[in-house]
Amino acid sequence: MANSLECHKCLTNEGNCSKAPVEVCKPNQNSCFSMIKKYHGLNADTAKQGCGSSNACRRYPAGTEGSLFRTMWCCSSNLCQPVTLQVNRDGLHNGLVCQSCIGNKDECGFTAPSQQCYGSADRCVQISQRFLPGEELEPIIKGCGNNSFQDLQVLYQIGKDFAFLDQRVCGQPNCNNRSFPEILAGQPNGLQCYTCRDSGRGESACHKGQILRCPGAMNRCVRIIKGENKTTAVTVQKGCATESMCRRDTDIYFRLKRENSHAECCKSNLCNKAHRPTSPELVILLSSWWVVFKVYQ
Repeated sequence: MANSLECHKCLTNEGNCSKAPVEVCKPNQNSCFSMIKKYHGLNADTAKQGCGSSNACRRYPAGTEGSLFRTMWCCSSNLCQPVTLQVNRDGLHNGLVCQSCIGNKDECGFTAPSQQCYGSADRCVQISQRFLPGEELEPIIKGCGNNSFQDLQVLYQIGKDFAFLDQRVCGQPNCNNRSFPEILAGQPNGLQCYTCRDSGRGESACHKGQILRCPGAMNRCVRIIKGENKTTAVTVQKGCATESMCRRDTDIYFRLKRENSHAECCKSNLCNKAHRPTSPELVILLSSWWVVFKVYQ
């Protein structure tokens, strides 16, 4: 028997989805889902609605992760609960229009929805991200931002896993409609760092001496430490990173997140072995988030 459930299909940055087109759900889709996403510091609020499964609703990782807030709910009757996204504006319209979207490349590509910018949010921002396995969030973020957003690229590698954050800023209408070129790690640059990855639950992976040959622009060794004092601190990651991951002023750590975590960076071979690297360039980034690169500025 065919599934006759109908749901509104909508992707918007403001307003109500009640007048959006209607889609007929597939047999394995037993619910209409509604989803809202927001990104701290950026006018990029996004609402999405369509056919889904109740199981996906139950398993959805709602809440705040670094700078990203997500929530999702489902219902099981035709055209139920059309989502409404209300956006608080700070200041007057400043004349700029930018694409505004949080999602994947298909949703947030060249034809992503646009919105007017307000107040000090006088530039268009486009962020594309690639995460370490198990750390995935939405890969594309677009919206209006203020002068705290600057061009920024962060590269990060743990073992064989490579991640990046590529943030671009521009000042023309809808200029954040660019493509998302693949970013490559590059060839070995001569630096060697210890590498490991633990969940912080007592595994022993970060007590082993695996060595990573750092590629491309990744000219720093990094350690990600979870815990606020010496008695509870646990090294959860070691690897290679660009210097941009180690700067406190980039605000990357808050945006990407790893709660109660900080990064220690150094620039000589195998300097990320000790609990606290002794390189004069050591940068201790005490921030409430992570740094395994879920990055964001």
